Amino acid sequence: MVEQTSREPYSVLDDRYRIESFVGKGGMASVYQARDEMLGRDVAVKLFDSTLSDTEELARQQHELAVLASLNHPSLVTLHDAGVDRTDPANPRRFLVMELVRGQNLKEALADGPLPRRQIAQLAYDLAEGLEYVHHHNVVHRDVKPANILLAEYKQQGVRTRAKLADFGIAQSGSGPPAAGSATGTAAYLSPEQARGQALGPASDVYSLGLVILECVTGTPAFSGPKLQAAMARLLDDPTIPEDLPVDWRIVLTGMTARKPEDRPALSDIMLFFRQALLADTGKHGQDKAMAAEA
Repeated sequence: MVEQTSREPYSVLDDRYRIESFVGKGGMASVYQARDEMLGRDVAVKLFDSTLSDTEELARQQHELAVLASLNHPSLVTLHDAGVDRTDPANPRRFLVMELVRGQNLKEALADGPLPRRQIAQLAYDLAEGLEYVHHHNVVHRDVKPANILLAEYKQQGVRTRAKLADFGIAQSGSGPPAAGSATGTAAYLSPEQARGQALGPASDVYSLGLVILECVTGTPAFSGPKLQAAMARLLDDPTIPEDLPVDWRIVLTGMTARKPEDRPALSDIMLFFRQALLADTGKHGQDKAMAAEA
């Protein structure tokens, strides 16, 4: 049986995935780095804590599997495989095999403070593009937050960081609602309609994304404190947008975090804005480098 807190190699799942190291633990599962010995590649394995005898949790796991299997986009973590760990025959446990993203998650990156505006524009574009794809497939993520955003680095004219959205455990899809009794999101990033327990649509993810982008700018969550206080705060107040931001950035972030869903911009408009912001900043960045070289 897998020890949930183990950080050492210990087992092979499904006669194929050799567990190599512990990556982290969430509320309902542990994540490990593993080696796919059939294809010779490194992967991430998400091993659920509960056994298959827990029918409510099993339904939630099946829901996450179905959602992930229906999606494929560069801004989403890719599902490779799924199976059941029967190391302990009396307690079989489901696992998911996903692409291994090497790098920090956004929560870890923000521990060092705000991000450069150029990087924020790139990450915001990636996430908006991924969410637009998700929404097109009738899925609402419902838990957009820094800990669920992985930062994958790969070389493209230097080092380019791609933001990838992970953890669809409480996503809402057109094929059915998530398992009854599951969480509805993380208090600090809930949309107002989530905090009220109302029906959700794509605009709810737009609001949460707005809070994430704002945190990238400031380095701190817009709503913090005890869970209930943090969840209820957005029903009374709008998040504070820094006055030293360019006017167009302030307009977009104000719109994304509007309390009424109908007042929030479409993801296509958000993508266009951050794409233009990135191109403008890239041009300025190139000019600054040229001027520095001439000095």
